[in-house]
Amino acid sequence: LGARLAALAARVVGDLGVVRSHVAPAYPPEYGALGVYARGYHRALAQQLRALAQRPLPVPELYLLLDWHSNAYPSLSLSPGVTTRGGPVPTPAVSLSPQLLRAHVDRAPQVTPEFGREMAQSLLGVLVAFLHSFQRKVERFLEAPGDVPSPDGSPSRAIALANCCPPFRAFAERLAQFGHPESEEPRRQAHAALDKVTRACGHLLTRRLLEDLKPYFGKLMKRKWLTSSDAFDAIVMLITSFAQTLRPLHPEPHQALVSELHRRVLIEYVRPLLQGRLVCASAKARARVAARLGDEARQLRELFTRLDSASPWLDSVVPRLRELLVLEDTAALQMEVGALARDFPDVRRRHVAALLDARGLRAQGPRREILGVLQDLGGS
Repeated sequence: LGARLAALAARVVGDLGVVRSHVAPAYPPEYGALGVYARGYHRALAQQLRALAQRPLPVPELYLLLDWHSNAYPSLSLSPGVTTRGGPVPTPAVSLSPQLLRAHVDRAPQVTPEFGREMAQSLLGVLVAFLHSFQRKVERFLEAPGDVPSPDGSPSRAIALANCCPPFRAFAERLAQFGHPESEEPRRQAHAALDKVTRACGHLLTRRLLEDLKPYFGKLMKRKWLTSSDAFDAIVMLITSFAQTLRPLHPEPHQALVSELHRRVLIEYVRPLLQGRLVCASAKARARVAARLGDEARQLRELFTRLDSASPWLDSVVPRLRELLVLEDTAALQMEVGALARDFPDVRRRHVAALLDARGLRAQGPRREILGVLQDLGGS
């Protein structure tokens, strides 16, 4: 392993020296050619280190790889104006840490069971401190991943960092299972820090998608929406295409990301309906709107089922709102509004009022009776 790491370092230094002397001068200075080549080598080296870190290495080689990544590589002298800072993302070091800790904790109970519990509790405390630091650094890293990041660099880095979380989560669980009476609180803190890392990575990954979806959501619940499915079809297509980019993501952060995306998509989908964008002038118009809502609710349910969302309860949101458009009896509407408010505490009077506008219910008597249900339940 030591020889392989030395060869990797020599190759990086040698190749970038050639680039600096013979390749970079052929480009205009403003292109920053040497920096482009250096970042490419950094990414390739990061892939090599991640592959090495996944192998079942003995403890001495784990320490060797960790020391090389953390100390030897950052001290390499590449060429004037080029450093290893901002090189491989810290995932090799992060993925090595559980392996090193596991090697020690596995041996501790061989001394005495009590010593094993104390060792596990001590390591759990160290792990929590490390994960808090890891969380803060990941958040800063994702906010500013480099002075000149590559177009696709940030998503791949976010995926790599999110993939670090499941091994740490499993290791925290393992340490807590040793049964120390004070293990629950540090276990909770470890999971909380990892949840924040997963959410930060998911936010970066979905940010561009949500920006791309925004203009299509803006076209829903309008007259053209009733006669053309183009906007909704584009939404489904963009989400489906985005899902393909998540293939390298570990199942655990993948499900967390998809579940949050599911929630965000449902919010944006029902927003125009709850803002009163659509008003039905007749029972026939209401039937057409209800039919379109039902069909698109089905497509969204099927889409997020395929993506393995952990929030299937979200699939009932649109059908429940649709019911308020198709029910005719005031008493039935009152019962549905009450059930909706109980199941979805975020529902407010203005939302139900917008739905009553959408169904064309202008008569003040029935409106007061229906909206009064929210007041009885404490809704505002």
